[in-house]
Amino acid sequence: MKTKLIKRAPNLVAILAFLALLAGNAFAIDNATSVVSPYWQSDASSYTFIAVTHTSLSGMASQIGLTINAIDNAKAAFGPAITFTVTEGTTTRVFIARTGHPIINPTAQPDAKLIQGTTDFKHGHIRVDPVATLPNTAVTGNNFGKFSRCTDTANCQTLVNNTHLHGGGFRDTTMLSFWGAIVMESNTTGFAMEFIGDMNDSQTPALAPDARPPAQGPNAP
Repeated sequence: MKTKLIKRAPNLVAILAFLALLAGNAFAIDNATSVVSPYWQSDASSYTFIAVTHTSLSGMASQIGLTINAIDNAKAAFGPAITFTVTEGTTTRVFIARTGHPIINPTAQPDAKLIQGTTDFKHGHIRVDPVATLPNTAVTGNNFGKFSRCTDTANCQTLVNNTHLHGGGFRDTTMLSFWGAIVMESNTTGFAMEFIGDMNDSQTPALAPDARPPAQGPNAP
């Protein structure tokens, strides 16, 4: 038990440091609109796996778009960001791995999304941003119901139309479910990733008060 705790200590320190960074900077990511994970890694003998699931909950659009960035400790992208859409009732697999991996490559994993980079050891944090967001500027005097906080009449109508086309729900990245793991290939072991701001968190989306779905997560009020 003591050995296991010692092995986990660096990961716990990384997570705590990342949370402190988010809390202490003005440019901190708002988990009402985005999802983050404090640690990923890739090298010649390890990779990162992430599963993004659309759980088909009431209030969710039938299709939700997102962009995932793997950012290293030097604040540089490990590889090109990936943008994709998750359809209700499905799970999309994401791999962060070295270029030239014998198994994790476009040929062997045609249905997966890949972020590929150097074979050198790299680690950092994950940032997941929405492709489309709803307006959040208070205003009165329009007739767009749940979009009543919208300031641009033409844009409000476009958002209403797009929402109807996407299942009548919210295209909200934080309503998706994320799960991930760092995988050590030599012995097929690893450890789970932590995600902040997804459907398991306690934060509700940044929508008008009368349009918000119930808060999700074990710590929800």
